[in-house]
Amino acid sequence: MTQTRDRWYRWLCEVRHGGDPAQLERVRQALYPVRGKVLDGAALGAGDTVLDVGTSDGLIAFGALDRPGPDGRVIFSDVSADVLEYCRAAVADAGDLGRSNFVRASADKLTGIDDASVDVVTTRSVLIYVADKAAAFTEFRRVLRPAGASASSSRSIR
Repeated sequence: MTQTRDRWYRWLCEVRHGGDPAQLERVRQALYPVRGKVLDGAALGAGDTVLDVGTSDGLIAFGALDRPGPDGRVIFSDVSADVLEYCRAAVADAGDLGRSNFVRASADKLTGIDDASVDVVTTRSVLIYVADKAAAFTEFRRVLRPAGASASSSRSIR
């Protein structure tokens, strides 16, 4: 019997690219420069903890794993349990489970993320789906350490 996946997983992993692995790889390649700009803007330091809100297929979060060094951490956060399991499997394959956490939460209610516990919050193509954007930004500020940053594909602040 085939497991039924949630709609976000189906969209990201099955529908968006028409099931064509070559098209999926072309899209990922095209998005790597965006990922680079987001992470460059985040100015990650050694040992930083990154929270990727709405991680989706992990484009930003996987890039972040390489940046803060062996003591850095990346938290993959998404509303979809299936997407998080997809990311967890990929992180396990890469051998980075020890530096990664997976939290099911919406951008406007980051349940499971402690106050002042992350150095950088990243997001890409998420806020368009959030009805209460003010609540999301309040949550970003709540989880950021006092010297933390918020980075997106359109703006970075430090």
